[in-house]
Amino acid sequence: MQKRILIIINPVSGISNKERIRHVLHEKLHGSHLDYTVMFSEFPGHGTQLANEASENGLDAIVVVGGDGSVNEVAKGLVNTNVALGIIPTGSGNGLAHFLHIPFNLSKAIDNIKAFRIKKIDTFTINGHFGCNLSGVGFDAKVAVEFSKVKRRGFWSYFRIVLQEYLTYESQNYVLEFNGKTYNRKALMVCFANSNQFGNNAVIAPGASADDGLIDICVISKVPLVEAPVMGTMLISRLINKTHYAEYFKTHEVILHKPQSEALHIDGDPVDTDNTIHVKVNPLSLNVIVP
Repeated sequence: MQKRILIIINPVSGISNKERIRHVLHEKLHGSHLDYTVMFSEFPGHGTQLANEASENGLDAIVVVGGDGSVNEVAKGLVNTNVALGIIPTGSGNGLAHFLHIPFNLSKAIDNIKAFRIKKIDTFTINGHFGCNLSGVGFDAKVAVEFSKVKRRGFWSYFRIVLQEYLTYESQNYVLEFNGKTYNRKALMVCFANSNQFGNNAVIAPGASADDGLIDICVISKVPLVEAPVMGTMLISRLINKTHYAEYFKTHEVILHKPQSEALHIDGDPVDTDNTIHVKVNPLSLNVIVP
């Protein structure tokens, strides 16, 4: 059965050659069962606008060629609709794509779209802002702020910022309220994980599930510099939950009180917010094309 899809390419996401991607898309999809249109996003928020229009016009899917920020922007317009989200990962981290095992080889990623297998996943909101992968306050949010300022994207730019900021960043005091209890913690960062990772297989929440109606709260203490390489290895090896520097909870709704100066990121993009944030899960609210 023919499917009508819109493919949105973020021209500034990651470091991939976007014109080459457009050429391969036409090469792979021409004459297929997919009735497709390819567009480049033109301004911040354009993906959400196009997603809203797609839902109104009865399209079957919108495919994002980009990273977690691009995915967030489009998914925001597709939540609680029948329009599916497709992902061709070309960003710097691609956390949701890694988590969902979406191929990173361009040809295989397009084949995944053509197969059109749908899975429902949870999304969440933070003070009304939409999220579908991972959010956090503290150190990772500070890194997101600094990364948003650089012109050269990619893993190594991100890694350099992580090293620079870690040397001087100080842990902060946070108050968490959920399930009728209050927790006071001094932490490097507090993450809210729908998927299990930041991206690049840096798995911060090994037990996270995107379809259980719950958000994983990850409270991470600062590690002495001498132990940081070991913690980095544990992160990549999906074993960080085995260390005494990490504490985990699961809930469907949580309120966090943070210092006013502390930043917040949602799916890797910095967000301005109050010192009290309200996180709430929206269960099985997004259709995604998966392997």
